[in-house]
Amino acid sequence: MFEEISANETDPVSARRRETRSRLLDAATDVFTELGFQGASIERICARAEFTRGAFYSNFSTKEELFIALLEREYEARAHLIRARAAALTTYLTDTEVELSPQSVASIVTEFLAPLGQEASWFTLETEFLLMTLRDPAGPVQYSDFKSQFRDELNAVVEGIVHAAGRRFTIDPNRALTILASVYERAIRASALGGLEAPEGLAGLGESFAELLFAITECA
Repeated sequence: MFEEISANETDPVSARRRETRSRLLDAATDVFTELGFQGASIERICARAEFTRGAFYSNFSTKEELFIALLEREYEARAHLIRARAAALTTYLTDTEVELSPQSVASIVTEFLAPLGQEASWFTLETEFLLMTLRDPAGPVQYSDFKSQFRDELNAVVEGIVHAAGRRFTIDPNRALTILASVYERAIRASALGGLEAPEGLAGLGESFAELLFAITECA
């Protein structure tokens, strides 16, 4: 019965519950970012969302459950954005006679990985998740599980784009994708700490990726 009600998009109770859950997640994002997981209390999250503890416990059993739900929402939002951008880029590369050069690839990568203004917040949340896993290695949800799932999806996207560009990796694809992911994560970290223009930050990621891609791929 509960699942049937939740699936009903027109049910006012269900809509109200989704709105409550969404506001709690939004508030939790701010509080976790500001105070960290350990410093954030359920009371403070409820106050930020302007809800009572009853509203919290009607949606989540624990602070940990809320945090995991928040991460799931954020990962899915990022994955959805990447899929949409990848689809548009793949169509562009397939339908357009584009002569790829380091300069043009740098421009494409810069647009594809355009910052959303939430990089510092996301970096903080991921770091909190990593710390949570370190404190509780036997916990039900692990940082590595989330990262692996997201990495697998990202790998498939990157391989599809490289193929659409008429190129192929000259080294093992898994190794190549690990290298690319490391460069991206380093840029996120640098930008979160020092701003977009920080050395090795997101502002220069297009050029870094282009140089690397031409080094580890060749015409198919």
